[in-house]
Amino acid sequence: VLGLYLDITDRKRAERALSQRSVLSSLSAEISTAITQSDSLSSILDRCCKALVGRLDAAFARVWTLNKSENVLELQASAGMYTHLDGDHARIPMGKFKIGLIAQEGKPHWTNQVIGDPQVGDQGWAIREKMVAFAGHPLNVEGEIVGVMAVFARHPLAQLTVDALALAADSIALGIHRKRADEDLRQAKIAAEAASRAKSDFLANMS
Repeated sequence: VLGLYLDITDRKRAERALSQRSVLSSLSAEISTAITQSDSLSSILDRCCKALVGRLDAAFARVWTLNKSENVLELQASAGMYTHLDGDHARIPMGKFKIGLIAQEGKPHWTNQVIGDPQVGDQGWAIREKMVAFAGHPLNVEGEIVGVMAVFARHPLAQLTVDALALAADSIALGIHRKRADEDLRQAKIAAEAASRAKSDFLANMS
């Protein structure tokens, strides 16, 4: 009987692990699709947040990008129970609160004990909303911080899920970096064309 029980338990554990890997694989595919097929940065990040919430059954997910000139993290996308982009967490100075600390230190923060976590300031909110887990990852490209991704959940996050979030953060960071580079190139092209037209107009007037 004990052998049968252990066998069933092992099989159920293996089935759960397989199911979880399938979910995380789907999350990775959905984020890759968002990055490669979305036209704008805001669309990319919005789709990524929705994928994180939908695939991980998270309470909400958010992505901030770093405004270098002001050294402030600006909320760009939010999905789940909170979708507004204004409020107290819309602009977070580097090094302030848990999000700012993640960006400043360049290190992820993960806990399955949100209630009691010193980095979660509003414990009353955590208790009211029955938050259990938090995972925040710096969005890093070649040692440069471009933002922060964070997820809150009402259930524990397994190590496998946290590892998948780290990979998702890497993909999102690259997506931000590439879209910004594309935008810089587009703006440079527009400026060059404007300068060329101005030069042509000037030469035409001179003649």
